[in-house]
Amino acid sequence: MNQEATRVVSEAQTQAQPGDLLNLALLQLTGTVVFSLVMYFCFDLREAISALLGGSIAMLASLYSAWQLYRGGQNQQPGEMLVRFYISVVLKIAFSLAMMAICIIFMKVSMLPFIIAYLVAAVVINWLVLLLPEKQHSKL
Repeated sequence: MNQEATRVVSEAQTQAQPGDLLNLALLQLTGTVVFSLVMYFCFDLREAISALLGGSIAMLASLYSAWQLYRGGQNQQPGEMLVRFYISVVLKIAFSLAMMAICIIFMKVSMLPFIIAYLVAAVVINWLVLLLPEKQHSKL
């Protein structure tokens, strides 16, 4: 099982390039801004800011995780890449939870737009990118 996980992480790192991850972050930011504007025009400023914060947390956490993976360069051993991957996922979760707690406790965000925007940026946009044919990934 460990060899299989190492192989998957190694293949993912060689297939995805840092530019692809930046494009994904831009799509997450675009989706967040669009959803925030919808919240502003349908409801009010509080819901729009809540949505903007939720989506921004997802985008920043994804960027941090990607940066951790590519920080060591291409000359890493597969086991080292796997450890770096697991550490980056744990830190991404911790960062997301800490930022969510700060927004919920201190900024008193509106929960529904906040959570929906987080899910749109963290899940829906990633799924949409995965559904595109592989040729389209490089054009994003």
